[in-house]
Amino acid sequence: MEIGERLKEKRLSASLSQKELGDILHVSRQTISSWEVGRTYPDLEMLVAISEYYQVPLDELLKEDSNIIEEISRKVKKSERRKVLNVVLSALLLIVIGFSTAYYLNTRQHTQVNEEGLSPNDLIESSWELNYSLSRELDQSFLSFDQNSVAIYSSHGFNGTLRSDQAEDDLPLGAKELLEKGIEDGTKEYLNMTIKLDKNYYVVAANGYSQRFKKLSDSMIQDLEGNEYHRVASENIHDSLRWMDEVMQEEMAND
Repeated sequence: MEIGERLKEKRLSASLSQKELGDILHVSRQTISSWEVGRTYPDLEMLVAISEYYQVPLDELLKEDSNIIEEISRKVKKSERRKVLNVVLSALLLIVIGFSTAYYLNTRQHTQVNEEGLSPNDLIESSWELNYSLSRELDQSFLSFDQNSVAIYSSHGFNGTLRSDQAEDDLPLGAKELLEKGIEDGTKEYLNMTIKLDKNYYVVAANGYSQRFKKLSDSMIQDLEGNEYHRVASENIHDSLRWMDEVMQEEMAND
């Protein structure tokens, strides 16, 4: 069953007309109709809103339908490729959520819970996507936590790629100052991770990395720079972030 059929099935089960659902989601009736017949697809943010309204997992809406990912990839230009990779990755992550629960439960450790209700298990074997950047410098970012390490993918809003292995003449304007602070695009992995609890904060430390994350809700955290992340999967995505870094390096080589 394709996603359009699933959306129509959920709407009819809720006894809603296309106009009523459109009013709830703040889109037109024509948009709802276009989704249901497969002419267009809702974006990732809208899919999240739909799944929350119907109270169903996102992977139930997306599984076995690769057309939505293909449609996203087809419409974008080469200059937007990096952002599209992040959107596609998010969609793929959502598909596997339903299959990751058993593994997640079997591998959970660090069972302590503090007075604020926080546990290291909240982060272990999870992945998060940037929702809001206070400084506006960070364009896209993913966090991935496994049992022993944290992997971070970052993409900044420069007209070009911010990498320390670039020649200085090839760096985007304003990039040198960020590189001097150790900030660059791509994926970095930090080993020997520990997670401690300090009131309403997760204190994450690893070789060469230290950060405090404030718990905003069960699905939202905020780092000390004011960057907010929302949970996208209950498993680590280290391999996917390594692949994204390889794609970024290939784009640099081809530019």
